Amino acid sequence: MPKKQVYHRWSPTLGGGFAGTPEEVWGTLPYDPDRHINEDVVYCGLYGLPDFYSLWRHKGKKYIWWCGSDITHFVNGYWLDTSGSIRLDPRVMAKWISKNCDSWVENEVESKALGELGIKTQRCPSFLGNIDDYEVSFKPGNKVYTSVSGDDFKLYGWHLIPELALRNPDIEFHLYGNNKEWISPNTWNSRNIVVHGRVSQEQMNKEIKEMQGALRLTEFDGCSELIVKAMLWGQYAFSLIEYPFIDKIDKIKLLPTWLPNMIGRNWWIKNLNKYPWNQKLQ
Repeated sequence: MPKKQVYHRWSPTLGGGFAGTPEEVWGTLPYDPDRHINEDVVYCGLYGLPDFYSLWRHKGKKYIWWCGSDITHFVNGYWLDTSGSIRLDPRVMAKWISKNCDSWVENEVESKALGELGIKTQRCPSFLGNIDDYEVSFKPGNKVYTSVSGDDFKLYGWHLIPELALRNPDIEFHLYGNNKEWISPNTWNSRNIVVHGRVSQEQMNKEIKEMQGALRLTEFDGCSELIVKAMLWGQYAFSLIEYPFIDKIDKIKLLPTWLPNMIGRNWWIKNLNKYPWNQKLQ
């Protein structure tokens, strides 16, 4: 018997830049509130009142795929004005979500943040890309990489990199994504830092797949594609947020430079995208 078709509503705030689309990876179809008001729908991102309003008025089954930064918006209270001086109390909406929706997150910090408002969550990492396109590419070496979005260097933890570089002089740190010049204390004295700036996703993938590990320095985040790609390529990853087979930042000095991370790769392949709305699960 074929599965019941599930639809997705993609928050306009979430934007693009992913390795693929929900249609390609989950087999869900774009949501039309006039046609699908009673169908099963996964809401991708709840960044503000318009997203929540669409969720509230939907009559069918409601899944929420929380994305990380939308949780921060929700917990802090949606703005009703342009300055943020008038905000909605998230506890009221959280009570309604807990009663009427199935919430899915990707890590413990997201689960804890929503849990403090009474929202119970289920946890599963995602990757909106074709896993088959990411074969093992590990080559011996000592290079790690990270990225920034919107030149928000503090959010993405770039201020931690000079110290890491000084403590690990045998490791090269490759930085991507910045449009503005990045200046940080001790950067001048860290000869093992390479700043690439803003490049295309294709160029970045081509370069980082030849390296050995990913570095994610955000304290609150959804499951970054940076981490998932590293695991699929048979590399290693280091993060401030805990995930299976991902090491803490202080373990970067133990970066294995000679063999691929096949155990970690196999776990991630087995556990990615195991969502009830995924039409492509057997």
